[in-house]
Amino acid sequence: MARRHMMIAAALLVVGAAFPLFGQQPGQAPGANPPRTKAPRTPGATAGKTLRPREAPAAQRGAPPNPSAPAAAPPTAAQPAAVVTPQAAQPVPSAAASSNAFTAGLGMPPFSGTDAAARYEYLRTLARNLDSATVALVDLYRNTSGQPMAGATAPTTLSARERERWTRCRNLYWDFTTFASGVQGVREGITNATLARAAAALDTALTELAALSECDNVSSMISAPERWQPWAEQYANAAGHFYSDWYGQVREAHEKDRALVMALNAVLPAGRALAVPPGLPRNAPYAGADIR
Repeated sequence: MARRHMMIAAALLVVGAAFPLFGQQPGQAPGANPPRTKAPRTPGATAGKTLRPREAPAAQRGAPPNPSAPAAAPPTAAQPAAVVTPQAAQPVPSAAASSNAFTAGLGMPPFSGTDAAARYEYLRTLARNLDSATVALVDLYRNTSGQPMAGATAPTTLSARERERWTRCRNLYWDFTTFASGVQGVREGITNATLARAAAALDTALTELAALSECDNVSSMISAPERWQPWAEQYANAAGHFYSDWYGQVREAHEKDRALVMALNAVLPAGRALAVPPGLPRNAPYAGADIR
């Protein structure tokens, strides 16, 4: 009996020792943090930290728009290159109207030297370019009919080759005008008497070279026919004047150029002498002409 009482007492002690683990909360020590309570999770929420989109760096984001800044201008197309305008509307343009917009590449700039050596070198280049321009002009009209195109009533009735020929002649004409002004600008200071007379004679011949200006006129008739009315009559008169007179006038200027070269060679330093250009035939180089 005593043994059974002892076993019951031991069981009661075990139950009493375990009871605080299930039925009681431990007491809070002084100064300790309050116990944490876990909030209930919202259905569908993600546990852990709240995620936000990463902000792009400032260089990638770009500066914020400034309402006061002017709007950027829209891109524009490249500007076209300057276009050479047609020659002056006057039938015979004055020398002052020339701007060297048309050239065959043989024109001369105004003389700007001061001493004799500079004058001789300028005349040397001028004489050579004048001979080259003369040869080019003669070749341009070699074997042509030597007369205006029959039945031409408008630029469209001229062949493309004929229109191109007048354009090239127009460019040579403007180069010849620079020869005339160049001789006038350089001859006054020439002290050698023989060379001075040769330059004066060339000046006169170039001044009297009037028929060559018809190349500029006919070229203007082709590019701006509305300025030349009645067109057929204007073309016939200008082309007829050119074909009948240009060769004799150009040949005369070329002869004076040959004389200038001979006088110039007498004063040029050794090694700077020019070959005297061969003379031109007396007759124009037209088809069927007697070349002599």
